[in-house]
Order: sequence, then C-alpha cells, then structure tokens
Amino acid sequence: MKNARRIEWKTRREYALLVCIGLGLWLLCARPLCAQTPDSGPIFHVQTALTLVDGVAIQRDPSTHNPVLLTDLRQTDFRLFDNDREVRIQSFDTGATLRPIVLWLIVQCNMGFPDDWGSGFLRGNTQYLKPALQHLNKDDLIGVAHWCDNGDSRIDSGSRIDAAPGNDVDAALQRVEEILGTERVSGDNRTGELAMQRMIRSIDVATREARPPHAVGLQIRPEMDSSRLPVFLFLYGDHCATFTQEANAIIQDVMESSGMVFGLSSAKSPWGPSEGERMGKTWNLVHYYAQNTGGVYNHAPRPELFTPILDDIITQVHLRYTLGFKPSELDGKIHDLRVELTKDAQKRFPKTTLRFRREYIPLPPAQ
Repeated sequence: MKNARRIEWKTRREYALLVCIGLGLWLLCARPLCAQTPDSGPIFHVQTALTLVDGVAIQRDPSTHNPVLLTDLRQTDFRLFDNDREVRIQSFDTGATLRPIVLWLIVQCNMGFPDDWGSGFLRGNTQYLKPALQHLNKDDLIGVAHWCDNGDSRIDSGSRIDAAPGNDVDAALQRVEEILGTERVSGDNRTGELAMQRMIRSIDVATREARPPHAVGLQIRPEMDSSRLPVFLFLYGDHCATFTQEANAIIQDVMESSGMVFGLSSAKSPWGPSEGERMGKTWNLVHYYAQNTGGVYNHAPRPELFTPILDDIITQVHLRYTLGFKPSELDGKIHDLRVELTKDAQKRFPKTTLRFRREYIPLPPAQ
C-alpha cells in the first residue's frame, strides 16, 4: 500500500511539473503576440477581411465595333483609388474563383400602365428568360421579388419576398408570371416609392440568409464573409423616381452587400441616365442604381432578344473581376471609388471601358 501511494504521489508531481512547463511555454510563445509597439495600434478582426470591388471590363471589337467582354486582364493591370488616394490591391479574383451569386428577378405588379412603363412587357414572355437562366452555376441561386404602387411588396402574407433563393428556375419564372397576372391594382407614386425601397431591403436580408457554407470571398463586415453576390435584375421600364436622399440610402444598402444592379425593358426609358436629379428627386432609378454599382440597363424591342441580353448579364457576373483591398479607415462614411487601367494596360487594351462600383462604405467591425 505504501509503495502504491508513493507511485501515485510521484505521478501527481510529474503531472504538475508537466503542466507548469506547458504553461510557461505558452506564455513565452504568446508574449510577442500580445506585446505591441506604440505605433502598431489595436488589432481589429475586420482588418483580416477585405473590401471587395466587383466590376467588368468592356472592349470594342476592332472588326465589328461591338462591345465584347474583356477577360484577359491581370491584377497588375489595375489601379484602385479610395477617395482619390491610390491603395494597394491585395486580392484579385475572376472566373471560377469567384463567389457564387443570387440572381433576383424583380418586377412591378400590374398597375394598368402601358406595358413598356412597368413590367407588363414580360407577361407571357418569361420563357425567353429560361435558356439564359439555365446557364447559372450549380452554386448560384435565383429569387423573385416585386412591389406595387399600392404599397404591397409581397403576395403571400407573412413573407418578405415572393420566392426565396433556390435552384428551381421553372418555379421562379412561374412566380413572375403569377405576379404579372394578378388583377390590376391602383396606387400613388409616393406609396410605390416606399414599397420599392422596402422590397430592396428585404432582398438584402434574404440574400444574407442564403449564405453558402464554403463559398469563396470576403466582405466588408466579418459576419458577411463567404456571402453570395446579390445581382438585382429589374425587369422593368424604369418609369420611377424618388427623393435623392432616399435613392442614395438604397445605394448604400446595396453597397454594403456589394450588390450589382442590372435592368431589362422592352423600350428605352424616356429619361436618359444623364437626367440625374430634378426637383429634388432622382429619376430613372434603375439606371441610377446600375451606374453606381457596376451594372448596366438594357432594352430589347423584341422578346426574342431577352435571351441573349440576359445571357450576357449572367456571363458578365460570372467573369467579373473582384479587387480586394483594406480601407485606410473604417469611418462608416461614403468613399468614392475609382478603378483604372495602368498605362501599359491601356496600350495593350485600347478603347476599354471599366464598369465598377463608384462608392463604398468602410464599416467598423460589428459588435
């Protein structure tokens, strides 16, 4: 019995000695990590993430003079400016390395307007969207949302959107037809403006809830890492306006999720993108949103053209460039962004147009 106790005590002393040695080694190794020079400042988790800037490069084909997607650029071909101050591009992705998307089909309900004013031009023609939608990648999702000038921004009670992001293209197109086939409703411009804003914010929430577990990419907010890129496709004639301050607030919401806005209609909008602000309001909102997020507004006079146009939009977002950088300060304010080609790249790729988001908001880390 004494020998057994002596062995037990010896074992305890050896265990305690090993614990002390391990603790000492841990403190020794951790000390350089904890110690900071006066100039290093605190380390925030957000500094491990990058602000992503998505966009595309378009070049004129020298033989046909038609715009074509330029996919041969490298990281060293770009320059990135934050509030006119050049910053270092720390990550560069394109093609297969990009994070997947959530493509949102957005329409206005039946308001009795001429078809080319709202979304009526699409009624009975959604089949022309299907061939292009079948080119979505397996990790991409598709969702549906709408708004009405009577204040409605959903069909089913209790649902923020019409169709949550999923993989069923046929179900999404059927939902669009159901929205366009509802009875005509009446409303006023102001009520419709607010309904449209609620819808966009609901899309933003639904996109965040549809995050894949292992997608590639980083975001401004750490909790948004690996989120899908929201692509807002307005199937709409763009006869709308809202107060400029509210339009900019929507842009900020879209910017926080790095979303891109595109438009498709059957006719050109009577107000060109150059109209901008008039009488305290921003007009042709979809044009405005597209211009500021790296997207584009398209028109197709015949339904058969919906297929190639939508196919081109999907190709653009699949082959887009994503530049990552660390903001110099996380002030939560709007910063101007500018992306340029280097002089050498301009010589190699003349007559190239870059479409990248024009602004971003460097957000502090969420608590």
